[in-house]
Amino acid sequence: MKNKNLIILLALFGFVLCSGVVSAVDLSVENYYPTPVEAGDYFTIWLKIANREENPVEGVAVRFKQSYPFSLDPGEEEELAIGALEPKSSVTKSFKIRVDKEAKEGENNIEFEYKNCAGCLWTERSMPVTVIEYQTTFDVVLQEISTDGVFIAIANIGKNQANAITVSIPEQEYFATELTSSSIVGNLESGDYTIAAFKILSKQTSMEDRRDSTDTKKELFVQIDYTDPFGSRRSVVKQVLLNPSSLTKVSNGDLTETGTQFARKNSTQGSSFIKDIWFWISVVLLVVLLRKPIKKIYKRVRGTK
Repeated sequence: MKNKNLIILLALFGFVLCSGVVSAVDLSVENYYPTPVEAGDYFTIWLKIANREENPVEGVAVRFKQSYPFSLDPGEEEELAIGALEPKSSVTKSFKIRVDKEAKEGENNIEFEYKNCAGCLWTERSMPVTVIEYQTTFDVVLQEISTDGVFIAIANIGKNQANAITVSIPEQEYFATELTSSSIVGNLESGDYTIAAFKILSKQTSMEDRRDSTDTKKELFVQIDYTDPFGSRRSVVKQVLLNPSSLTKVSNGDLTETGTQFARKNSTQGSSFIKDIWFWISVVLLVVLLRKPIKKIYKRVRGTK
């Protein structure tokens, strides 16, 4: 029993001694850049490790502690060995930190651990880092297909304004553009939307390709370039589903419903029927208008006889 108590007392003494040694070292944030940091991006943080005591310390080390929304890329050093620190001296070490794209705006705590001897316990230190979201989010929908082109709706569903927006159809496997591949649509505030139109052609030229794509929709890639509220130019690529065979039907004047478009079949026959109706109405009106003058001429002719 006495031996057990002695072991416990020695362990407690060692812990207190070790804690006292660790307290000789202080860890603080010297700076981080960019300030504030951006969700989904990287920043560099500089840490100051100082020996506050009158005696030198050995085995000093600092390490990053994984804590959402901050992380290190694979291959990045998690722990940095500093070694000895002279009395009242300090060193500065840096880490390159990645911020999760879903990080909330405002202050997020980043965590580090440090110690000043090989056998010492790690001491935790939590520090606030200000995160802001510069980017915005877009939703892209196939609005309509007509003989005038393919109409694509772009909505700003994020909380930041997007400025100087350019919508483009990049080079891709199944589709190509005619005349122009880009359209400048201007600015979009949060919650606003706009529509961009393009002449899009199917790249499937063989009969086999066309047979295979009769009921198969392919991804049409749409690129959106914009300027964020802090002046940085950004680019995102979205996809919408488009059946290449529907583009052939458009060129033949036979549209089927795609997305939110309306069916416009047999438009040529309908137009001819309307023209025929107006022709016969014109004939009837002409007969009614000329009936009296014809009667007068007829009477005069009979009177002369």
